[in-house]
Amino acid sequence: MNIEKPYRRKQTATIQLDRAPDDVFALMCPVREHDWVPNWATNSIHSNSGLVEEDCIFTTPADGKEATWITAKHDPLARRLTMYKVIPGDLVTRLDIAVDETTPGSAATICYEHTALSDTGRKVVDQHTAEKYSDMMDSWRTMIHGHLSEESPRLAS
Repeated sequence: MNIEKPYRRKQTATIQLDRAPDDVFALMCPVREHDWVPNWATNSIHSNSGLVEEDCIFTTPADGKEATWITAKHDPLARRLTMYKVIPGDLVTRLDIAVDETTPGSAATICYEHTALSDTGRKVVDQHTAEKYSDMMDSWRTMIHGHLSEESPRLAS
């Protein structure tokens, strides 16, 4: 048995959106991501409802491999979501999303925790710099805002 100290990086950011929290939370779904994420690709989705739900499993391309995502927690009333992404032999990623009501709109807190399982995984963990994470969160904000602006008007300030 080989026991190692985890090689991981955890990053958290909160993005402010002038949209209702239920509308924002509904987009945190492998099916709905096709609506707002350019080039989002899923290979398969296993879901009773056809959308994200607890125990929903889906796969995505991952640098020449296939990643498997497992929805460990989906609580639409509390607007909380936890998913794990596994790239066999290389990386496990935990994604936690919490969407809370603010005035006006909502705050989405997004936390990624990447854990390497191999030297390849360590390289991936190292690529997740603070600057790249900030850029990714700016992109999320822009894409979500743009999509919801097309669907519904802004909340009153």
